[in-house]
Formats: sequence, C-alpha cells, structure tokens
Amino acid sequence: MHHMNRTRLSVRAVASGLVLLLGGALVLAQGVPAALDGYMTWLRLNADTVTENPSGAHPQPKNVYVNLGPGELLTPEGSFVLPFPDETIVVKERLDPEALWVDRIYVMEKIEGAWSYGFYDRTADGTFAGQDLGTDNFCSGCHQGASGTDFVFTTYERR
Repeated sequence: MHHMNRTRLSVRAVASGLVLLLGGALVLAQGVPAALDGYMTWLRLNADTVTENPSGAHPQPKNVYVNLGPGELLTPEGSFVLPFPDETIVVKERLDPEALWVDRIYVMEKIEGAWSYGFYDRTADGTFAGQDLGTDNFCSGCHQGASGTDFVFTTYERR
C-alpha cells in the first residue's frame, strides 16, 4: 500500500513546510507537524468548499483532505475502502471567510487501529500552535457518530 506520507504526527514535530495560498501568494506556515507538509496536494474529499453545516461541530467553511490516493481510498463504485489503513491522515482546514485564510487545522491520524486527534490554530503572528489530543477526547466522542465510515464524516464527492 502506497502512502503519500508516513511520518507520525506530533505537536513536538514542528514543520516549516506547510504552504498556504493567501491572497494569491504562497505563505510558509510554521507550527504544524511535518506529516502535514503538502496536505493541500492530497486528495480532497469534498468537491466544493463545505460552507453549510449549521448543526455540526464545525459550522465554518472547510475543506477535507486525506493522504491516500483514490485507488487506496475508494472502491470502483466510489465508496470508502474500510477500515482505513494505519497511517491514514485526514486534515480538515477551517476557513475564516472574513480574513480569507485557514484559521484552524483539525487532524485525525490512524495509529495501530485507533484514530488520534489534534488541532492547530493560527496565532496572531501567523504561525500555528496546536495540541495533540490523543485518542480519548471530545473529538472521538463526536466521531463515534460516523462508526459506519471508520469514524470519518466527510465522504468522497465525485467530480
């Protein structure tokens, strides 16, 4: 199985390689794990930016990426190949519609059969600061509602 990235996430593994597109310019984002480098080049699950989720935990506009290729992620019919393999990383970027930038990055990583969660907030100086929440937290409690899709809410939308 070919994974696009095999580096385990850690708040201590701070990267300098995540690049964000802001106002037409590429900006280096510091403070996120090296495993997230280039996540915007990964397979995006949603076809268009998700802008409405009034009853969800994250109602802001967002995009969701996964570090798997289509052949690893999807059956020929387009549904998920479940369960997701270890080292799968799902990144949900939350967009601030007024500032027009990513203001929070949520992360799920599958390690030894269990999902580990974390998030990274943009700070006043433009860097990111985050927290590795582990496997037993408020994220995992909510994601129990997606048990039929290996705890991932966003499904792949055909283009």
